[in-house]
Amino acid sequence: MQDPPSRTQCLALIEKYGMLPNIRAHSLKVCEVSLAIARAVVAAGFDVDCQLVEAGALLHDITKTRGLETRENHARTGYELLLALGYPQTAAIVQEHIIPEDRGDNLTPAEIVAYADKRVLHDRIVSIEERFDYLRDTYGKFPEAKKYYAMMLRRMRAIESVVEQITGAPLEAAMPRS
Repeated sequence: MQDPPSRTQCLALIEKYGMLPNIRAHSLKVCEVSLAIARAVVAAGFDVDCQLVEAGALLHDITKTRGLETRENHARTGYELLLALGYPQTAAIVQEHIIPEDRGDNLTPAEIVAYADKRVLHDRIVSIEERFDYLRDTYGKFPEAKKYYAMMLRRMRAIESVVEQITGAPLEAAMPRS
């Protein structure tokens, strides 16, 4: 198999693994945002594999539907599934889509997908503030969760900054209009 999978292959996997319609809509919107960011950095002369970004975005929640019942870590199980299917590069993006490893100024597909995921609330593109308000209100009831979301927000701001350094423009200029 060739990694990354094509868009058609990704959509077939989404179907095969029974992704709920709302999670599918979210993944499609995350893909739209991810590709807009990837294309903006490519236009600025930065090398990023747009097909890998697309596959990672489409499949970032591939095991989230089953995780609603099992309470499993969908980033980990999505990674394991895609690895077993022969897609190690795409699997790595899925593994890191919640908090990607910090690689400084070397923007990665995983960082692009993670950032895009944090800009999409359900199936709507929102500000980073609105998305994190939602996360804190929904999941941040405990002090540890509040610290976690604060750290996650700082990480997303750092990715924002790298994209803006690469493109020489505010990240909002690259965002699709929803």
